[in-house]
Amino acid sequence: MPDKPLVLVVDDEAFSRRFLETVLVEEGFACSAVETAQAFWSRYQREEPPDLILLDVRLPDGDGLKVLETLRAQGSPIPVIVITAYGSIAEAVNAMKLGAFDFFTKPFEDVHKIKLSIKNALEQSRLLDENRRLKAQIHGHKVLRSLIGESRPMQDVLELVRKAARTGSHVLLEGESGTGKELAAEAIHQLSDRRHQPFIPINCAALPEALLESALFGYEKGAFTGAVKTTAGFFEEAQGGTLFLDEIGEASPSVQAKILRAVEEGTIYRVGRTKPISFNVRLIFATNKDLGREAAAGKFRRDLYFRINIIKINLPPLRERRGDIPLLANYFLDKYCREAKTPKKKLHPGAIAYLLEKRWPGNVRELKNLLERVVALHPEEEIAVEDLRRYEEEPWEVQNQDLFDCSFDQARKSFEHMYFQKLIRRAAGDPNLAAELSGMHLATIYRKLKTLKENPDR
Repeated sequence: MPDKPLVLVVDDEAFSRRFLETVLVEEGFACSAVETAQAFWSRYQREEPPDLILLDVRLPDGDGLKVLETLRAQGSPIPVIVITAYGSIAEAVNAMKLGAFDFFTKPFEDVHKIKLSIKNALEQSRLLDENRRLKAQIHGHKVLRSLIGESRPMQDVLELVRKAARTGSHVLLEGESGTGKELAAEAIHQLSDRRHQPFIPINCAALPEALLESALFGYEKGAFTGAVKTTAGFFEEAQGGTLFLDEIGEASPSVQAKILRAVEEGTIYRVGRTKPISFNVRLIFATNKDLGREAAAGKFRRDLYFRINIIKINLPPLRERRGDIPLLANYFLDKYCREAKTPKKKLHPGAIAYLLEKRWPGNVRELKNLLERVVALHPEEEIAVEDLRRYEEEPWEVQNQDLFDCSFDQARKSFEHMYFQKLIRRAAGDPNLAAELSGMHLATIYRKLKTLKENPDR
């Protein structure tokens, strides 16, 4: 059986409290009572919130309407019925403006009307709660659409993302490049109660040590050459929200030490500042390395690893969730066709089989980039295997395997030959498009096309 709705009576008059308690118990509600504003706030802050508040206007230590105003300013949705022995039209109007559900004066002449108002307030509160839950579910479904996958590994990831969003714990995302770590981090943020605050992603590998430290923690005016004004870092910019530190394994030992202190103490120091600054930020970390192994090998701070490894989520590579490839491929095709405002394209069954057989070292990002190229350059509605091969990027290792085994002149010619082969494939054989993509004169493109025809292999 569900718990009884709890009604909290805030009234300093003993007779009034006993009367309301009797009415509430008769109607099957749980009841609690306090006599002062201070007692109300003490109870409100340390116990489960009530489902309804019956609030007297005149309290020994304060104004009941001020209590109501503060509740609403804090965003509390709890319905409040205001009661007073000194009823006036102005007071009633003020109470309703502040968000009271109803207003009654003492002595209570119509008990039936009070009972009805209490039931209506609780029912309205129930409907609002249900509406909020449904909106949260809809929001959650929309957020998780970016993490596409019906395979068991991805369903496990989605479940962990949902659970992580309900906590304030640090999260460590591990996975190869292109598996969607930033999408997972943003989903955790968007599903959390911090979603209306900033989400700031930082790639630790993209910034040199000194710049990364200044970007994260900020700096004081005059802290170094060029520091012409005090500047807040991303820890401060993300206040109340989420800071996503991608490629944390690439951060220098010095920056790792400062992040550890921030995690442990909840404070940071701007560069050039000696006083700490408190922050309230959810931290999500990501790496394409095995951070536990890195820590064991002394390549990453063990103490930092243990502090951030609270909730670990491993993003599976695409080769371990091949069943999701057709779903992902069709999603990207629809997305890019819609964005380009072109007729919808479809994959030939053989093309789907080809995608399923590929190794995908670049994971979902590689698949996405291939299909974006296909939509942009392929003129036909159906996409066959040979079309996919035409627009594929050659692996970097294959492109460069011979370049250092020959003279500079030979390497230059080999590279130039590969470049124009790929350019013509990307332009689907269209010289004008090839000229536009490369920035070369059309006459040069025709000359290179002639060379390729005469020497297709070299």
